Amino acid sequence: MFRSVTIGHVNETAIRLHWSFLALLAILAVTVFLSLGPEAAVQIMALLTFIFACVVLHEFGHITMARKFGIRTPEVLVLPVGGLAKLQRIPEEPRKELAIAIAGPAVNFVLFGLLSLALGRSPEPAAIARMTDPDANLLEQLALFNLVVGLFNLLPAFPMDGGRIFRALLAFFVPHRIATAIAAKVGQALAIGLALIGFFTGAVLLVFIGAFVFLAATQEARIVMLRHAIGGTPIGTVMASDHPRFHPCDRIGMVAETLPHTDAAEFPVLDDDGVLVGIISQKNLLEMLAKSGPAARVSSAMRRDIPILSISKRAREAAMLIEGGAPAVGVIDRNGRHLGLVTLPNLFDKLAIETAMDVRRRLGKSWRKSWGNR
Repeated sequence: MFRSVTIGHVNETAIRLHWSFLALLAILAVTVFLSLGPEAAVQIMALLTFIFACVVLHEFGHITMARKFGIRTPEVLVLPVGGLAKLQRIPEEPRKELAIAIAGPAVNFVLFGLLSLALGRSPEPAAIARMTDPDANLLEQLALFNLVVGLFNLLPAFPMDGGRIFRALLAFFVPHRIATAIAAKVGQALAIGLALIGFFTGAVLLVFIGAFVFLAATQEARIVMLRHAIGGTPIGTVMASDHPRFHPCDRIGMVAETLPHTDAAEFPVLDDDGVLVGIISQKNLLEMLAKSGPAARVSSAMRRDIPILSISKRAREAAMLIEGGAPAVGVIDRNGRHLGLVTLPNLFDKLAIETAMDVRRRLGKSWRKSWGNR
């Protein structure tokens, strides 16, 4: 099953709709059509179309500010709970992260002001509940939507915008790693609170949002901790160089035959000159095998937007790129030849080794100290 569909590009940023967002649209349209008729279905689809546009504009607020700091954004993914701009990296400088995080809600507040001016009055809060009413004022509903989204995004629930603003403010006074840990804990507490409110009130969406925020906060906190723990080590120490390598013209069936003989989840795809042109994951490979059969080419299932770093770089830079959403980072030698891949499991394996060695060193010091006191 496909995970997302690309509907267009804006300045090298792909706009993609997740399958769950499309499924939600279809379910809502059919449900409203069957229960309230075609006129109500058209009303809600029009409202959801404009809501989608507002969500994308919110994300492009982040993207536009990130570009001012030289940070690319390969894609925007639209989910049922909102948009997700996948920045190439998350800046550690507090002022940059603060500016990027604020830019999204700022777009919503500007849209609220413009729509209220076009409406000629202050929107009535009750209007947002009349989503399927054919006589509802679309401008009023959109204005209220932007106000609610802007305020909701300011909640200090990391990694939402408010959580990133909170972390950036903390980072002016404490190290980035500590600021992340504090913001993640606050975000997890708020996520649990949202989920509990949703559970006891029957608001399923709040439960879903709470679970999403909790897991996302946990994951990002782990990556930041990992980056600080092993960031100074050479990238070669976290690189996997024994992955099976494939060519864009290889057949999917041939590639699938290698899966039982490797634990790798991503495989490098190299051109005739040995240059990395993308990666193909086990998941994408199997999806393409089921969809198009064994004769399909690797090029039809591979992902091309893979960042590349020199072997002279440090693990910190690979961790930052993966934190920004890259599924893997290619590593090359001085002549541009592919050497290996860095993935999130590689980084966590290295962290586990470093942790074990640190425990051994501490036990050794404790043993020597106790022995010396005898």
